[in-house]
Formats: sequence, structure tokens, C-alpha cells
Amino acid sequence: MNAIFRRMIGCGFLLAAAAPALGVKPATWEHRSPKDFSEGTLEQTVVSSRGEVMLGREVKIIHETKAEADVVNALARGPDGAIYAATSAEGVIYRIVGGEAKVFARLPDRNVFSLLFAQNGSLLAGTGGARGRIVRLGADGKFEPFFEPEDVKYVWAMVRGSDGEIYAATGTDGRILRIDPTGRTGKTLTKVKQKSVLCLAIDDTGLLYAGTDTEGLVYRIDPKDGKAYVLYDAEESEISALAIDSEHAVYAATAAAAAARPGQEAGEKPGGKPETLPGGQPTTRPRPAKEGAAPALRARQAATAAAEATATKRVAEMLAQAMTGKVPTAGGGASGNAVYRIDRDGFVTEVFREPVMILALAEADGKLYAATGNEGRLYEIDPANEIWTNIAKLKASQAVSLLRLEDGSLIAGTANEGSIVRVGTGFAKRGTYISPALDARQICRFGRAHWEAKIPEGTKLTLATRSGNVKEPDEGPWDDWSEEVDASAYVQVSSPSARFLQYRLTFETARDAVTAVLTEIDITRQEDNRPPKITSLRLGAARKLAQDPSMAMLKAKLMAAGVGGGGEPPPGLFAIAWNAEDPNGDTMIYDVFYRNAGQAPWIRLEKDFKETLKVWNTNTVSDGEYEIKVVARDTPDNPSGWALSYARVSDPVVVDNTPPGITVERLTTEGRKVRVRAVVKDALSPIASAKYAIDSNEEWIALAPADDIFDAPEEVLEFTIENLDAGEHRLVIQAQDEPGNTAYATRAVTIEP
Repeated sequence: MNAIFRRMIGCGFLLAAAAPALGVKPATWEHRSPKDFSEGTLEQTVVSSRGEVMLGREVKIIHETKAEADVVNALARGPDGAIYAATSAEGVIYRIVGGEAKVFARLPDRNVFSLLFAQNGSLLAGTGGARGRIVRLGADGKFEPFFEPEDVKYVWAMVRGSDGEIYAATGTDGRILRIDPTGRTGKTLTKVKQKSVLCLAIDDTGLLYAGTDTEGLVYRIDPKDGKAYVLYDAEESEISALAIDSEHAVYAATAAAAAARPGQEAGEKPGGKPETLPGGQPTTRPRPAKEGAAPALRARQAATAAAEATATKRVAEMLAQAMTGKVPTAGGGASGNAVYRIDRDGFVTEVFREPVMILALAEADGKLYAATGNEGRLYEIDPANEIWTNIAKLKASQAVSLLRLEDGSLIAGTANEGSIVRVGTGFAKRGTYISPALDARQICRFGRAHWEAKIPEGTKLTLATRSGNVKEPDEGPWDDWSEEVDASAYVQVSSPSARFLQYRLTFETARDAVTAVLTEIDITRQEDNRPPKITSLRLGAARKLAQDPSMAMLKAKLMAAGVGGGGEPPPGLFAIAWNAEDPNGDTMIYDVFYRNAGQAPWIRLEKDFKETLKVWNTNTVSDGEYEIKVVARDTPDNPSGWALSYARVSDPVVVDNTPPGITVERLTTEGRKVRVRAVVKDALSPIASAKYAIDSNEEWIALAPADDIFDAPEEVLEFTIENLDAGEHRLVIQAQDEPGNTAYATRAVTIEP
């Protein structure tokens, strides 16, 4: 009986009876979309476009070509059920019977790109390189020329018409040839402006469809007159494969190499699912090119290197170089390659897009099968339900050719490494998915794993974990894999605390037709509480710190409190400012203390303070040297007994709220002049400025000390006032210390007439 299990697997510290809850907030790794699972390691498992992880199809390697061939370019099934495989670069054609492959023929042309059975049952092979031609092979593997066109280098694809005529797609002159069933005569049916016609398809009405390189065009050709109509102009630079379904919808696949570099992310999980509508699926109108508009279209992008040179270049650059990222950049975007569905009315729907090169297509019963690179994946695409599934991941990095058999199994030809592979209709017996190393950034404890999975009867799904403190398990010691946890039981995870975690899903089935399917997995992690930290602490007179551009908050705070107005804050106000951080992201509160420097005890200024700026009115304390201590605590986010704290002590500062003293030592008159000598002295701070005024408190005149610089607690002022009128005058001397405390001294001055 099918069942849906949701399992929660946790460490003992999460159980109420085992230990108190930690104060720091837990975090969760959530894997539930194709993108989430894309970086993991799949062994006989696959991921669907909806983020479902399951067993893949059973894969069996029929033959590894090794030195005999680099690429298996084409596959064909003969009337007797035997399968034939065409290869590069030694011209080998294999014959496969009963699951065994043997060399059937070896052509001097070296590159065999296409295969087709003629109406009389003979096998035709399209070749390429220095020249392109079609040869006919007998039942014994012996070959003879069938048709040798002029000025053709490659015969990329062939299809057969209802009257036995052969249509051949060629390059690099962009021609489609029509050849009579005997091969005696042939002519150019259509010539396009692109360099190569890479693929062909024919429907049951006899209409031809062709896909090109350079600009990614899909043509429809009427074989009666050879007239070609651009059915679709794809964004990608190369149409690599075509297929036609029973509703006469055409499917066109693209293979822009730059859009399929390894390591590109898979897509997100789509939301919802389509409603099946009468008459097919919803579509959007295409961008068909008007006839005669091809030059404007061709100006859009440069030709790809893969289709401009020899067959060796095409294989090496399009397939091998893409693995290293050294690929042509013309054509195609970074968003991957696509399969487009073009219905009978010309409406186009994108039914598949992934960061792969789609190199071959097969269609059966409304579903598509796609062979891709650069990771050797085979996909089943269900256009009606908008879902695709990576049904198999091959050992080789490129799945180049594809053939679907009547029993539903698939034959695939590969490159890098060359092989012929059978993908069965049933699921593999066992497979695993191993996640990448999940990084918590800090050592943490691992909590419960939540998963949702369908586990039919006869199938099994288990989970194991391991942890370590280096990113790659192969680069340093990791803990061993834990015991497997069955999806039908609650079992604690035993992986110890660490920075990195991996999980492994193991799928098994005793029934070919069913597999467990995991739709999501979440793993909770929790860091141990770590103390907050005060990274800096500043203490100084508010009037001085407020001039610092970085202390804009202080100015705002003083203004909000009505202190300072548009001028400087008054003496006696000190600013205490600090920066603090908590590695767990906890909310912090602060206690602020002061004391006479180096002397206990600490006296509290603030408790449970929530800001990082405190204005301290030092007029409530006596003059002297003081220290400030700020204690940060993460109490708000941690239960009693688990909160941690950190303290930082300021450098000593001088609190000086007493003005300096002014002593007028000498004041003498000489005619209309007055000579003055005064001494300004402060107990704790340097003198900052001095000035005087005569008979006015508005017109102040600055004074310089006797040594020309204010830099000491005691300064001598010597100055002369000239041109005084006869009579009584009032002299006022003002002096200010560095904290801003101001002192005044007043003297009467008499000038004799």
C-alpha cells in the first residue's frame, strides 16, 4: 500500500526531557526544488523538474567503443530488429543483436553522421569530412556508393518519403537534397542561407521540417516545389534535433554550447500544474520570420564555430570543449537550451529548458525523450503536464544519439566516452543521492530532519548523515556515515557537531515499475550560544565628538534632547559610543558603569540599555580621571542560565568641569596705553583660548600666550591696549580650558586727561 511519510529525526538535545532549549535561533537547510538538489551526486537516481528525487531507469552498457570510435552519432533499427550505430572518427558502424554489439562495417570516410533504411531494406549511411556522400551497405557489411553529390562536405541527416525518395540535410552549403529510391539521380530541393541543415523530420502528409545552425531556424519545406518557410526563429544559435507527434506538432531542440557549461544552476520548482484543456495545451504566438527577412535575422548573431569547420571540429568543439567551458560564445544565452513545441497553427510553447545541450530527440505516445550533454543525462518530457524527469544519468558526459524501441526502452549513443547504452523501462534496483557539503558557517548541532516522500510497497528509502570541519570530505577527516534511518521509524541522528553536514538518501526497490519518491527534505541546525562582542568603545566630550562626521547619531540625540541647539553642546556632557556584534545574531542589551580610574567600585549609569550611544552628564561627579565600562548581554534571546556577556573598558578620560583661574599680575598705564600681564591656570586641562574686551561684551579681541601656543594648563598673557580715551574704562579678560569651561576677570582702568 502506498503511503506518505513525514519523518522527523532529531538529536537528543531537542527533546524536552534531555536538555533545555538553546537560546539562539535555529536555521534550516531546505531542499525541495531542482535547484536545491542540482549540486548533489546522483548514482542511479534522478531529479524531476518538480524537485522529486527517485530511482533512475536501469542502465546497461552494451558496448564501450574505446579506440574504435570517439562518438556514436546516429542509431537506426532495421526491419529484422537489429540496431545499427554510426560513429566517428574511424568510420565504424556497429550491429547490435541480442544485447551484443559487433563491428558491421568500417568506412574509409571515417565520420558517419546519419543512418537510414531505404524502402528496399538496405542500410544507407551519410558521411562527412573532406567530402560528404551516401553509401549503401549490404547484409554482409560491404558497401558501395549510393549517391555522391557535388560540393557537399557533410550529410548530417536523412529521412525517407512515402514514395521511397530520400531527403538529405547537408553542409556546409545549406542544401536539402532529394534523391530517388535507387540513388541514380538526385537534385537540390532547397538551399537555405545558413551553412548547415543539421536535422530533418517528415510528417505523414509528406511535409519536411529542417533545423539549421548559425541562427537556429526551423524551416517547413513543401517537397512538391521545395519552397521553404521559416516556421520559428529560436533565440539559441543551433537547432540540433526535431521530432513530430501524432497531432502534427513539431518539437525543435537547441544545442547552443555556451548555454550548457557544467555547473550552471538548474531551474526553480514551478508552481502549480497545468489544467488539461480540450484541443491541446495553452500556447503562445511564435516569432516567425517573414519570408525574405533572413538577412535581418542573420545580423543578430555570428555563426557558431561548431558548424563552420570540419566534422572533427563540430564534434570536438560542440561536445568535448563544452566540458571545459572553452566553447564558442555566439548564440544562446546563459539560461540553457530548450525544446519548443510548434503546433499546426504555428503557435510555440517552450516545453523544456535546462542548462544542457540537447543533442537528440525521440517521440512516442505524446512524450519526448532527450539525449543531452554535458553531464550525460537522458530526460523524459511530458509536454501536456509540464513536467520533465531526468530518467537516467550515463557514465559518459555526452548523450549524442537516441533511439526508442517498441517496448519503451531506449538505446543511446554517447561521446566522452564513446559507448552504446540501453536504458530499460524499469527502475534501477538501488541508487543514492548524496548532497553537497552543507555549510553552517560555524560549528553547530544538527537538529531534526523533516522529509516528505511517497514510499510504495516493495520500495525503501533511508537516510544517513556525516559531518566534518573541512568543505570537501576527501580533503580531510570527516566523521563516518551514520547508520541508515528507515523512513518508517523515528531514529536519532548521531552525526556530531561540526561546520559541514552531508546527507545521503538511499533508494531501493524490489519491483521494476515503482520507486520511492522524495519531494522535500529539511534539516535543522543550531549553533551553540556564543558571547557578544563590543568591538570598539569611544569616550569623550560631546562637544568634541559631535564634530566627527561618523558621530551623526550623537548630534541627533543631543538635538532631540534639546541640548546644544544650533551651537556646541555645553561643557560637562560626555558621549559614550560603542559598536557591538553577536555571532548568533542575538538581540543585545547593555549595562554602563563608571569609576575613578583604576579604583573600585564600578558605579552603574544604565541598566538594560538598548542603544549604543549614551550621553553622560559629568556635572554630577567631581573632577578627576574616569573610566567607563560597557557590558553587552544577549539576554533577550536566551533563557536564564544560557545568556552570555562581554565587557569592554574605555581608556581613562579627564572630567574637568571647573573653569581655570585668571590672575592679573600687572596692569599699568602710560598715557593712553595700558599694559597688562595676566596668568591663566587650570588644575587638570590645558588652556585652549583667551581674549579681552574693553567697555563691551560684544567686541572681543583674541589673545596669544607669551609662548605663542596654547598647550599647557598654565599660560601667561601679556598685551597692550592703545588709544584709550581719558576717563574710566572696564577691562574683561576671558579664558577657556580645553573642556570648554570659561573664566572671567574684570579690572577698572583709568586714563588721566
